Amino acid sequence: MKSINATHLIPDLINSKVGLEVETHRINEHGELSRNDYPKGLLDEKQHHFIKNDFLETQSELITPPTTTTTQALKYLGAYHQALRGTLASSEYLWPYSMPPMLLADHSDIVIAKTDRDNYQYRKRVAQLRKISRTAETGVHVNVGLTDAALADLGIANDKAAIDAAYLQAAVGLMRYRWLLTYLFGATPQAFSHYFAEDTDTPGQPVRSLRNSHFGFGNGFLASYQSVADYVDQIITAVKNGQLIAEREYYGSVRLKRSPEIRDLLSQGIDYIEYRTFDLNPFEPYGISSDAINLIRLMFAYFVAEQPFDLGSADKAIATAEKMNETTALELPQTTMQYHDKAWDFIDRLQQFSADILVPFSAQRLCFALKEQIDNPALTPSARLARWSHGSMDTLFKLLMTFSKGYQDDLIHNPTIGFEKLTPTEQQAILEKLRQGTNVEIN
Repeated sequence: MKSINATHLIPDLINSKVGLEVETHRINEHGELSRNDYPKGLLDEKQHHFIKNDFLETQSELITPPTTTTTQALKYLGAYHQALRGTLASSEYLWPYSMPPMLLADHSDIVIAKTDRDNYQYRKRVAQLRKISRTAETGVHVNVGLTDAALADLGIANDKAAIDAAYLQAAVGLMRYRWLLTYLFGATPQAFSHYFAEDTDTPGQPVRSLRNSHFGFGNGFLASYQSVADYVDQIITAVKNGQLIAEREYYGSVRLKRSPEIRDLLSQGIDYIEYRTFDLNPFEPYGISSDAINLIRLMFAYFVAEQPFDLGSADKAIATAEKMNETTALELPQTTMQYHDKAWDFIDRLQQFSADILVPFSAQRLCFALKEQIDNPALTPSARLARWSHGSMDTLFKLLMTFSKGYQDDLIHNPTIGFEKLTPTEQQAILEKLRQGTNVEIN
């Protein structure tokens, strides 16, 4: 591989391909899961590819195409939000929080999405074998991939092994620093009625991120990241021995991606990686901030450029990081994190890495802001929620409902994002194309 020390090579790494997958629930005016069917104004849920149902009937998922700028990715996400929100029934909103709203005691309000038969049977089996309330969590996935220009700069455009090694470095890095991302962007301090069984020994006070702790999503299985072959073999073996219901039930914080068939990773190599653990940020209308996306992109570039990890010992380091993440997720939101110094040192490394190079976003400002959050936990989303709600679940619920209605009002009345210069009639035509599954190009 070519040396990546030359500063002119690094921008192509930071200009990575980025795509977003954002899940959120449709709710009614009382903050309950909506009883309404899939919105009639959208293309059939079995056919729509970027505004679709996820696991549950009320669980909408917005999937942006890969872009090379954070701004463009967020424009797509905003336009998709507007298209979806414009089809919601009267007094129907989108829930801006990763833990579900108030559920019925018997969970009869949790309805599996009516997609094709194979998906429905798989989801039904997951709901039977796992706690069904866990399927009602939502979040944000950030997909990151190397561009052709980056592969050429690295001198590995036709070297599958080298490409896989670069992606594994990034995957290991994101998993080793999951605890830091949980601290900076965790936003699920509490859960609402009937999410937990009555006999669950839950925290008695708000925390940084219930969803990113053992109380949240996951099934306890973690694959190896020492090689692509180890990763694939362990997931396939886990399905055979019943640890996983199917390959798709692998819920590691990072997935190696190529196609729906995991064995394609062996023959064709990694195409991109998927970071899966971001909570929805209730303070952001789309559920994720540009800072969160840019930090992932900066970390990705750093890990690929520096290749700092011994992959042979990666699994042991990841296991240690998972314990650090559990500690961080269950800390009181307003307290200084246990790993403050490690967090500061890592952001300092990112700051030095991004200095004096061409970066497509304000990387130095980003690092300054992150250091401020590390020093002052009151600035993190979890602490802001806990402070605003005074630790009261009722107050938090009312606050989230206020956000739900406010964002709905803004987005359905604002000009179509990315097409503000068109006439109102032309803007509505764009939204209708999106609702019918025809994507449009946003600059």
